[in-house]
Amino acid sequence: LPPPVAARMRAWYGEAGAELRTGCAVTGVAAAGTPDDPVCEVELSDGSVLTAGAVVVGIGARPATGWLADSGVALGQDGSVLADERLRASVPGVHAVGDCASYPSARYGRRLLVHHWDNALQGPRTVASGLVSGEAETPVYDPVPYFWSEQFGRFVQYAGHHTGDDEMLWRGDPADAAWSVCWLRGGVLRALLAVGRPRDLAQGRKLIERGTALDPVRAADPSVPLKSAAR
Repeated sequence: LPPPVAARMRAWYGEAGAELRTGCAVTGVAAAGTPDDPVCEVELSDGSVLTAGAVVVGIGARPATGWLADSGVALGQDGSVLADERLRASVPGVHAVGDCASYPSARYGRRLLVHHWDNALQGPRTVASGLVSGEAETPVYDPVPYFWSEQFGRFVQYAGHHTGDDEMLWRGDPADAAWSVCWLRGGVLRALLAVGRPRDLAQGRKLIERGTALDPVRAADPSVPLKSAAR
């Protein structure tokens, strides 16, 4: 998320008694303590050392598709299976869905690789429809990306895809318990982040899907239902 948005979330950690350190890499982890009370010492790149009873490492995700080398299935530079608009791979009769597959999005004008269970849920429906009903009866695969998270009792949801070129619009005061952020391009809603405002997310996802333009003044008013800001 852009720094102005992420900065608002950073305060949540301090309120919960957690210290959030960024731009500081882990350079080493060593066993310490005693057999009865084992701990770890975590060395950081700024020279400090933290004592921890447990260490959780988040390393991100990438497609494990090395086994497809020389198979004829085309892979992208990110390792993803290059599926088409109906999730067909480059080899006839082969389809790809979920975290390993990227697909062309006409809505966003680029190929997307979405790491979320919602993508893995939607993709098989398109593949099954194509196999059973045929391509003529099957819409192309171009869903609005979606993910959610719960952080310190706050329900955080995001739908769509935005870039730094999109106009960012605050909907509500981020100092409050519930607020949203909209990203517009040419007045059209492209993405939405909702904190404690599930109705904004539900309405926004449909507006993004339809390529709906919004009145920015009404969209910025949290008392106005987002769907009522449509032009």
